[in-house]
Amino acid sequence: PTLDEVKASKKAEISAICEQVIYSGINVTLSDGEYHFSLTEKDQINLFGKLAQLTAGAEQVEYHADGMPCKYYSAEDMRNIVESALWHVSYHTTYCNTLNMWIAVCESAEEVQQIFYGADVPEEYRSEVLNAYLIQIAEIASKGGEDGESDM
Repeated sequence: PTLDEVKASKKAEISAICEQVIYSGINVTLSDGEYHFSLTEKDQINLFGKLAQLTAGAEQVEYHADGMPCKYYSAEDMRNIVESALWHVSYHTTYCNTLNMWIAVCESAEEVQQIFYGADVPEEYRSEVLNAYLIQIAEIASKGGEDGESDM
């Protein structure tokens, strides 16, 4: 295969993994325990609707964790779910984009093959946004993840 074909294949592989990671969802600690929320595109659309309800002043919002019946969540809990979900999707989308930028500048198939989802991106390929996320992740890790943030 040509270098362009190797790059295209690697980008498709990275994109598929990113989508799988996003869709698999997050665990969120709420006022009454920890719950798992999948984040398929449909789930993400539903959560944007919940954000609209919160923005309109709803004090409780109906939703469901994976495998659980629909129930009312307090505005605070629902805000935690939505913010955690948006962070998860945005981080992984940014990371995937950064990997694609790194792949684009590779000059050999061997370089391309060294890139994988989960790799530490060399600083010269990191965007300002990815750097900000990496700082947030380091801060969360240093606190032990005690502030209710989602799994990354």
